[in-house]
Amino acid sequence: MAQISIESFKNFFKFYEGESHQQLAVEKLYKLIPLDALEDNSEWILQYRDQLKDQTIETKQWPITKVQMGLIMNCSTESLPDSLMDDFARCVDLYQMDRLSIAYFLGQCGHESAGLRYPMEIHDGSDYENRRDLNNIYPGDGVKFAGTGFLQCTGRFNHQRYSDYLQNKGEYDYKIMEVGKTYTSEKYPWSISGFWWHDNDMNSFCKMKPPVDQVGQRVNGKYLPNGYEDRRVYSKKAFEVLGLPYPGN
Repeated sequence: MAQISIESFKNFFKFYEGESHQQLAVEKLYKLIPLDALEDNSEWILQYRDQLKDQTIETKQWPITKVQMGLIMNCSTESLPDSLMDDFARCVDLYQMDRLSIAYFLGQCGHESAGLRYPMEIHDGSDYENRRDLNNIYPGDGVKFAGTGFLQCTGRFNHQRYSDYLQNKGEYDYKIMEVGKTYTSEKYPWSISGFWWHDNDMNSFCKMKPPVDQVGQRVNGKYLPNGYEDRRVYSKKAFEVLGLPYPGN
C-alpha cells in the first residue's frame, strides 16, 4: 500500500476546518500515536506551540530533528541525547551525505542497531579471533574490535581505516585503536558507521536509486541480506519521514 509523503501529511493540517468528519479522523489518528509522543512536553508539541525557543535554534545544526529520528527509529526523543544528534550531524557533514543517501543510510542503521538500541554488537566478538580477513592478528582483537556503531563495523581493519582517516584530517584519536569498540560505540556511533558508508562509496551507489535490498546486500554481504524485511521497514519509514519516494525492494 502506498504511503503519503510528509508534505501531503502537512496538508491535512493546512485544510483542517473543524468539520465533524475531520474531528473523527483526528480522533482515529490520536489512537494510533505512541503514548510517549502524546506527553505534554514532547518535542513536537513544544515545537507546535513555539515553546522550544533556544532549543529550536540549537537543533538547526542537525540534518533532521529528534522527532524525525524518533519516528524513523521507532524510539522516543528522550532516548536521543544531543550528543548523539551532534555525532549524526558530524557524520552527514563529514561524508557529504545528501538527503537520499541519508534515507538509505538510516534504513540500514535502523536494522543493524534495532532502532538505535545497540550501538555495539551484543555478542562479545570472540568468534572474530584470528580472523585474517578482518586483520584481527593479535590476541583479543576479536573482542576488542567487535561490531561497533549503528552499522556494526567490525574488526581491526575497519577501526584502523577510520583512525587513519581522522588522523589525515588532523583529528587523530588514539583511543580508537587503544580502547576499541567500547569507546567508538559511545563516542562515534554514527561517524564510524558513516565512514564505512563513505569508504565503500555508498553515496554514489545511492544516487542511482537502487532497490533497498541491493543496499542491504552491500552492507550485509549477501543477497537477500539478513533481516531484509526489517531493513525494508526501517527504510520505508526513513524515506517517508524525509519526504522522498521509496525506491522499492
